[in-house]
Amino acid sequence: MSRVMITGASGLLGANLAHLAATEHQVVAVSGRRPLQLAGLISVSADLSRAGQAQRLLREHRPDWVVHCAAATDLDRCEREPEWAQALNVGMARQVAEACQELGARMAHISTDSVFDGVAGEYAEQDEPRPLNVYARTKLEGEQAVQAACPGALVVRTNFFGWTISPRQSLAEWFLGRLERGESTPGFADVYFSPLLVDHLARILLELLGRGVQGLLHLPGATCLSKYEFGVRLAKAFQHNPALVYAASVQDAGLSAVRPLRTCLTGDRAAALLGRPLPDMEAGLDELRRTRGEWEGLRAAQPGLEELAHESD
Repeated sequence: MSRVMITGASGLLGANLAHLAATEHQVVAVSGRRPLQLAGLISVSADLSRAGQAQRLLREHRPDWVVHCAAATDLDRCEREPEWAQALNVGMARQVAEACQELGARMAHISTDSVFDGVAGEYAEQDEPRPLNVYARTKLEGEQAVQAACPGALVVRTNFFGWTISPRQSLAEWFLGRLERGESTPGFADVYFSPLLVDHLARILLELLGRGVQGLLHLPGATCLSKYEFGVRLAKAFQHNPALVYAASVQDAGLSAVRPLRTCLTGDRAAALLGRPLPDMEAGLDELRRTRGEWEGLRAAQPGLEELAHESD
């Protein structure tokens, strides 16, 4: 049994990964303001952006693997507060990587499809990143900092959806909440992505860490679609009226950070490593529907949700 440390454990990926990993591994779940409370976890509250904190935690807990999910993910706040984004997306990532290298822990660092400018789409690992906003620039610099400090790290670019443990809604939850209230719901018809269900992403990450995979890897879902189409498919999967979802443009949304329009990734390297195709949207929606009750129960049992709502993912 391996010991797995997960940073950003109250975020969408962190909580799902911790919940899954706890069935087969010892899990140290590191959150910012309030420890994540799930059965079978060693829950820790720590500010990993502070000098020496990552090294202290790794020395104390001696993980075999570290999955670094913690990040500044609010794109518009990153635009307004670039120093905040730099500290969390670059400085914190570097410190975690340095601690992993020093103490011999295998590391997976979670990055984003947003490092690309979205002009071409269908991006492979060898394509040149061209970030358009502060969030994307700092995430790219974070990748580079991790690779320099911990050359054996696995750096994963991805985009994911699923159930959260806190009230800070994911895109899927935002769509479903509005659909269940019968509200007309905008979906960007000019923004394309290839999201992977977070449950599938968590399983794949643990498999790749167990096999010692290193380097840069794209882990998308197999389906490239617009956010409008994503909303329509969600509506149909959960038996809501798909006509409630209407096509909108990101250009009219009044967002301060420029968004790339087409960040779909190709997952050919990942599929070859795994020996199977990456899951598509239909498989993701099937599992999302099946696991809803479980996550509603986990959320209801979670203390301090009002604080977790403000955590960084």
